[in-house]
Amino acid sequence: MSSVAVPKEQQSAYQRWEMSSFAEGKSGTGSNKLKVKDTKPDNSQSVNLILDNIRKEAYTKGMQEGFIVGMAKAKEHAQAERAQLAHLITGFNTALERADEAIAEDILSLAIEIAKSMLKVKLNIDAAAVIPVVVDAIHYLPNVQKPARILVHHEDAHILREYLAEEIASQQWQIIEDSNIERGGCLVETGANQIDATNAVRWKRITEALSKHDDWLLP
Repeated sequence: MSSVAVPKEQQSAYQRWEMSSFAEGKSGTGSNKLKVKDTKPDNSQSVNLILDNIRKEAYTKGMQEGFIVGMAKAKEHAQAERAQLAHLITGFNTALERADEAIAEDILSLAIEIAKSMLKVKLNIDAAAVIPVVVDAIHYLPNVQKPARILVHHEDAHILREYLAEEIASQQWQIIEDSNIERGGCLVETGANQIDATNAVRWKRITEALSKHDDWLLP
């Protein structure tokens, strides 16, 4: 085939068809080239993966920090409750002690009242109750100096003269009747000493020893 180019108007119908087919084939060959798939990574998927990891890390860190803060608050709350409980226990023990003291005081007061009532009854029904009182009062004296007198209620004077006649005579005691002295009590006097063994004074000594104040003359 001649390589000399033949003008188009001089070409035969076959030549024009051949050239046209060649051009079309060339064009088709170009269009049928294999297309290569773009292998670049999908940027949106990478970003989503990174964001997901960040969210997970943030969640984990938040949970850990929240746990630490929660434990600290729980510990603080527990300490406050322990302190409050200790305060309540201390107050309760104090209240119990005060209650015990109050009960003890009440019991002691009641015992004193009972003892006073029983003693007064004894003095009224026991005619000889004055005898040990007078004997104890005389024994408290370091020595007996004249004049030596025993002041008692007039009813008790008869009892002393009857039961202590020898002792009174040997030491030359004088029995003086005094209506101001209650039955069961006495007042012993010598030239140098005086022993007050009246009921009111003896009762006062007893209650003072118990750190209590109770008037014998009150009912």
